[in-house]
Amino acid sequence: MARVRIGTRRATATPKHERRDAAGVADAAVPAPQRRLWGRPRLLFALIPITIVVVVITALPTRQWYDNRQSIAAAESQLAGIRAANDEASATAESLQSGAELERLAREQYGYAKPGEEVYHVLPAPQDPVRVPDTWPFNALGAALGR
Repeated sequence: MARVRIGTRRATATPKHERRDAAGVADAAVPAPQRRLWGRPRLLFALIPITIVVVVITALPTRQWYDNRQSIAAAESQLAGIRAANDEASATAESLQSGAELERLAREQYGYAKPGEEVYHVLPAPQDPVRVPDTWPFNALGAALGR
């Protein structure tokens, strides 16, 4: 009597995906069965955390790099504004070194005059009073404005 081993598989001459009919002829029209996408489920469960770790490791520095680029651009813009203001202030300081510019500013802003000169201040033209209609609700406003 032949012994049968449990748990072992007998090797066959034909691969699993090749089917044969009753006469023993291989059927070429039957496609090979679909293999599992990832092989074993353990591989799939191992790839998910690895993928998450890779995304986190690459996403955090990328976000920081993007934020740094924005702050550098803002700082460069602010620096350009400060340099323009500095150039303007330097030009004003150089112009104030001359006595003519100081005299002009003193006459315009403070009303200074040389001895013997007469200074006349011309007031701006008066503005037209506010005109409102005589109908309700503006009649009370017109009386308050002193028409």
